[in-house]
Amino acid sequence: MTMEKKDKFNQWVKKGDKCVRRLITPKSLAIFTSAFYVLSLIPLFWIAWYNYPSADDYSIGSNCHQAWLATHNIFAVIWQGIVRAAEDWMNWMGYFTSNFLMAMPPNSFGERCYVLTTWIMLGMLSLSVIYLFRCIFVKIFHADGYLCHSVSMLVLFVSVQCMCPAGRGEAFYWYSGAVNYIFVHSMSLFFFGLLISAAYDKGKKRMWDLGAASFLGFLTGGGNQMTALNGAVVLLAALALITGLKKWGKLKKIWVPMVIYYLGFFLNVCAPGNWVRAEGTNGMNPIKAVLVSFYDCLDRAMNQWTTWPVIVIMIALIPLFWHMAKNTSFRFPCPVLVVVFGFCLTSAMVTPPLFAVGGMDAGRIQALMYLMYVLMLTLCIGYVTGWCRKKWSSAEGESLRESENDVKTFSAETCWCLLGCLAFLIFGSFLTVIPEPHYYTFSSALTELSNGNAQAYGDALKERMEIYRNAPREGIVKVDPLPVQPELLYFSDIKKDPEDWENRGLSRYYGFEGVAVRDE
Repeated sequence: MTMEKKDKFNQWVKKGDKCVRRLITPKSLAIFTSAFYVLSLIPLFWIAWYNYPSADDYSIGSNCHQAWLATHNIFAVIWQGIVRAAEDWMNWMGYFTSNFLMAMPPNSFGERCYVLTTWIMLGMLSLSVIYLFRCIFVKIFHADGYLCHSVSMLVLFVSVQCMCPAGRGEAFYWYSGAVNYIFVHSMSLFFFGLLISAAYDKGKKRMWDLGAASFLGFLTGGGNQMTALNGAVVLLAALALITGLKKWGKLKKIWVPMVIYYLGFFLNVCAPGNWVRAEGTNGMNPIKAVLVSFYDCLDRAMNQWTTWPVIVIMIALIPLFWHMAKNTSFRFPCPVLVVVFGFCLTSAMVTPPLFAVGGMDAGRIQALMYLMYVLMLTLCIGYVTGWCRKKWSSAEGESLRESENDVKTFSAETCWCLLGCLAFLIFGSFLTVIPEPHYYTFSSALTELSNGNAQAYGDALKERMEIYRNAPREGIVKVDPLPVQPELLYFSDIKKDPEDWENRGLSRYYGFEGVAVRDE
C-alpha cells in the first residue's frame, strides 16, 4: 500500500470513528437498548391474551374466588388468602408469603384477569433488576445513569428471551409457579436495592428505605426457600464483610431490616408444614445435596445456560463496565474470591429442592436458577472488568486518565465493539431461529401466534369456561380434550378421572360436583 492510499485509508478510519462516536453515546445507547427490550416483549404480551388458569390456579385459588363471588369485597379475598397461607404453613409448606400470593391468582376476580399474569411477572422482574442495578452501580460506584440503564436492558433481554425453554411457560404464564419463584425473586432484588439505598440515603428518604426494606425483608424471608436461603447467605456475607472492614456505621443503618429478614426466614424453615410435606418426598441428605448442587450448577452453566447469545451480550457489557469503573475510587480487590462466591451463591439455590424432593426438574425452578445465574454472571463480569480497569490505570499512570474520553462519549473501540456484537447477534439470531423457531422466548411466542396454536388453545379454553359457568351443580361435567398444547401457554390440564386433584380443584372453583375430559 502506497503512502497516499494509506493516508486515505487512515482518513476513512478517522471519519468512521468520528461517525460512530457521534451516533453511539451513553444516552442513545440507553434509548436503543430500552426500545430493543420493550419491542422483544410485545409478542410475549400478545400471546398472553390466550392464557388461562390451570392446576393450582384453581385448586389453591378456589377459596379466594368463592369469596369474591359471594362478597365482591377485596378485603374478604385477602382474608381468605391469609387463612389459606396459615393452613398451609401448619399442614403443608413453610413459605407463607408464597402461599398467600398463590392463594390469590388473578382468576380469583374472573378468568380473563388471568392475562395479567405475564404483565405482573415481567413487570416485577424488569423493575427489580433496573432498581437493583441503579442502586449498585450509581449509588455505590457512582457510574453514569445511562450506562447503568443500558446494562439493565441487556441483562433483562438475556434473562427473559434466552431463558431455558423448560422454564419459560412456568416463569411467565403459569401464575402459581411464577408468583412463588419469579415474583419472590424480584422482591428479593428490591429488598437488596432498598438496603443499599438505606446505607447511602439520608433523612426521610432513608427512613422510607428502612421501612420498605423491613416489610419486603420479612416477606422475602417467607418466600420460596431457594430465594430465602440465598438472601440469608448474602446478608451473612455482608455482615462478615462489614465486620471485617469495621464499617460499623453502615451496619447501624441497616441492621433492623436484616433482623426482620431472618425472622421471616426462621418462620419459613421452622414451619410445621415442612415436616408434613417431607414425609411424602425422597430428598437427599444435606451433605449430598450441597455437593450435588455444585456439580449441577456447573453442569447447567456449561451445557444449558451459557448459550451463544448470552456470551455475545456479556461481551458487549465489558466495555460498558470498563467505562463505568472510571468514576469510582473502589479498587475491586480479590476478584477470584468474588467469582467463587458468585458460583457458590448460585449453587446454593439448587440445594433446597435437592434436599426437599431430590431434584430440580420443575420448569419454574430451572427458570429461577437461570435468572440467578445471569445476575451473578453479570455482577462478576462487572467486578472483574473493574479490577482490570484499575490495574490498567495504575500501570499507565496519569497519562491514561488525561486522554480518557469524556463521560458523555464512548471511545471508538467501544462503539465498534458494540456494533459488532449487535450485528453478530442479529445475524446469528436469523440463522438460529429459522431451524429452531422456539429458540428465543419471543420467537416461540411469534411461532405459536402465526401457526394458530395460541388462538386454538385460547378458544378451546374459552369454550370450556362457558360450559363451566352454565353447568348444573350435580353430576359430572364433560369437556373435550384440548386440541393443542402451546409451549408457552400450556402447563397442565384436567384428566379423564373426576377424582384427579386438578379436576377436584377446578370443580371446587366453579362450585359443581365434578369434571372430566371426554375420551378422544
